Amino acid sequence: MIVGKGGRLGEVVVARLVVGEDLLEGMTRVCKESGIRNGVILTGFGSVSRAVLSGTATAKFPPDEFYKIDRSEGIEILAISGVVADYHVHAHASMCTPTESFGGHLEAGNVIFSLAEIAFAKIEGMNLKRMRDPVTQQRLLQVVPGYEGLPQEEEGGSLHDVAHRMK
Repeated sequence: MIVGKGGRLGEVVVARLVVGEDLLEGMTRVCKESGIRNGVILTGFGSVSRAVLSGTATAKFPPDEFYKIDRSEGIEILAISGVVADYHVHAHASMCTPTESFGGHLEAGNVIFSLAEIAFAKIEGMNLKRMRDPVTQQRLLQVVPGYEGLPQEEEGGSLHDVAHRMK
């Protein structure tokens, strides 16, 4: 287990994203424009006309089955949670239609229907970064002393990418 202690919650930023905006891109833009290098998503809700979520569909590691939800219809966002590490937003969402609920890792392509309201809190006194873990090969959250000299953010750290590499 890796634990980071000593940080504290700082400034709270509340954003309302607008019709047609990509949810994940909008959240990332808010973080960059508001100086939220490290933070947490306190709450988020709204609606999308297109939902794109993913996740693992097996208990085996590395996983060999995944799901991807890509639906275009009126969909309510029930909750968004996540962490911002070095401006990288990693978020999960729960969503629903009138007849079912579903959730997973928030992917690019979620199109805001009427609105999305998200509250972020800055984490002060702690530096966070997603870096490749030697055991899982995923880009996992790490507490780092600073950012100077660290490798640039690399792609391919999702569970899906890891499963392909470890086959």
